[in-house]
Amino acid sequence: MLVVGTFPPKLCCLAAVIFVAYLLLFCWLVAHLPFFVKSGLGRPVLVGMFLCKIGAGLAYAKFYSLPQYIAGSDTFRYFDMSKTETDWLLTNPWAFIKDIFQYGYASSGNLFSGQNSYWNDLKSSSIIKLLAICNVLTLKNYYANLVLFNFLFFFGPVAFYRVMNSVFTGKKWLKVISIFLLPSFLFWCSGVHKDGLLFACMAMLIFSTHKQMLAGKILPFALAVSVGCLLGIFALRNVVCLLLMPALAVWWLCNVFTTKQWVVVAGVYTFCILLFFASPYVTTNLNLPQYTINKQNEFKVLKGGSQVQVRSLQPTMLSFVQFLPTAADMALLRPHIAEIKNISYIPAIGEMFVLWFLAGLFLVNYPKAQSPKPQPAVVIFCFCFALSYLLLMGYTVTFSGAIVRYRSIMLPLLFCPLVCIANIGKKLQ
Repeated sequence: MLVVGTFPPKLCCLAAVIFVAYLLLFCWLVAHLPFFVKSGLGRPVLVGMFLCKIGAGLAYAKFYSLPQYIAGSDTFRYFDMSKTETDWLLTNPWAFIKDIFQYGYASSGNLFSGQNSYWNDLKSSSIIKLLAICNVLTLKNYYANLVLFNFLFFFGPVAFYRVMNSVFTGKKWLKVISIFLLPSFLFWCSGVHKDGLLFACMAMLIFSTHKQMLAGKILPFALAVSVGCLLGIFALRNVVCLLLMPALAVWWLCNVFTTKQWVVVAGVYTFCILLFFASPYVTTNLNLPQYTINKQNEFKVLKGGSQVQVRSLQPTMLSFVQFLPTAADMALLRPHIAEIKNISYIPAIGEMFVLWFLAGLFLVNYPKAQSPKPQPAVVIFCFCFALSYLLLMGYTVTFSGAIVRYRSIMLPLLFCPLVCIANIGKKLQ
């Protein structure tokens, strides 16, 4: 494992020099690349937000280097595995590339299975391969890799800020806080892992789709970015691609039928729910209710201090409806105050209190408007996509600690629109 204190003094100095050199280089890039500059945030804010992510990434590494967590730490396990992959890349690059498309099973396995499946392994192998490439540039320096990863991650919040800034005027600092600085999002999406990259792909997909929606036509470069992001999302967490399809359909239809947005949302998701339960009758290879149950069972057999005992799901619509309150509780309320086991739970609980406060303001104020304007279609997309993802996590994840990580990538999609719609924060324009 990479613990700085175990390195010889000369190697520690070299590692520190490489880390600082990359940090300075990417701070300069963040301040000067047109994609970031066009956000209108200003160079000091851009560099400041990037340094916040680096700090959170270092805290992430420190947390998972603690004796009680290091044994199960994916971030250091991936890094250790990547060093061998780097040697392979340098000696036989063609074999390194071909290995991405190979598997050691009799077949590639079911798409959503968590065991003996090439598709499930892809989420880890993608990160390991990316780390292996970074190692060539950083001389296998974990902390320099952290800077490289966070540079890639940084495209995500900046892209989403640019979308929200084009939809809502003013409230600059509320947008910055609700996109860049949410504690759970900042922590989990700054470590050397898949979460930050997954959010970056999601946000760039939103950015490129929004650009095409505004143009009213297909833009070749934006379309290429969208396809690339979808492939990245599929590799990192393929179920997210499935959830994106109805949300993107809602986005497009709400742009077309601006006065019937709620009808569009109800129609699309009613159709999707019926299709979900009809899937085993369409083809036995795509039994979505059973896949959901299998994923929940995979979590149930794991050990952990934040395990929540929930009743078993059955592959029927009635069972899923009866489980809905439990799923909503897990996704949108956990961890409960009574479940606080250490100080790390407090920010997550605080986030949920603020989120529900903002949602309450929206529900109270919206009906009072004499002629409520249709919400921007991208905002409806954000709500639909985030809530469908969170509910699915509520059905499958059985650890209140784990739900904080899985929920983190959706928090900006909920917080920022709610903050901008709610009539608060006049001093933070």
